[in-house]
Amino acid sequence: MVEPLQTPVFADATVVIGGTGMLAEATYWLAERSPRTLVVSRRASSFVAGTPMLPCDADWDGPDFLTELAAAVADLGAIGQALLWLHDGARLLPQLVPLLGARRTVLVLGSMDGRPGIPDGVRHLVTLQLGSMPSATGRRWLTDAEICAGAIAACADGQSRNVGDLLAP
Repeated sequence: MVEPLQTPVFADATVVIGGTGMLAEATYWLAERSPRTLVVSRRASSFVAGTPMLPCDADWDGPDFLTELAAAVADLGAIGQALLWLHDGARLLPQLVPLLGARRTVLVLGSMDGRPGIPDGVRHLVTLQLGSMPSATGRRWLTDAEICAGAIAACADGQSRNVGDLLAP
């Protein structure tokens, strides 16, 4: 993976939701540059084991997700950046983004996701739209490394971007 030209060090905490699978490399990258990193996923405790990252074992689709997240961020302090990969962002964003209060929020969107409505009070929402890549036999899904490179670049420079080609349905 290619590092961004300017490698920031963040002064405030980072929250990553849904970053333990394909976004794992981006989660580790953020944690190396943040004084505190909260990782939120169904199996966050096993992902952060042996690291200084903080876990919040919660399912974004569960009925208590926002309550569990609010409890986890209560003692975190100021949140400078958030990296979010949600499969139902339109439903959660209006409550989630104000709860986090991050100065920069990077929202990862699948190839068929439209841009969700931006809730009131959002300071800076950056989108990372995922597409596909050409291959010798047609099109292929993005690799984890390609997705993480896009996420890291968006976290580093605060610019929305596409990774791969977006094709009309």
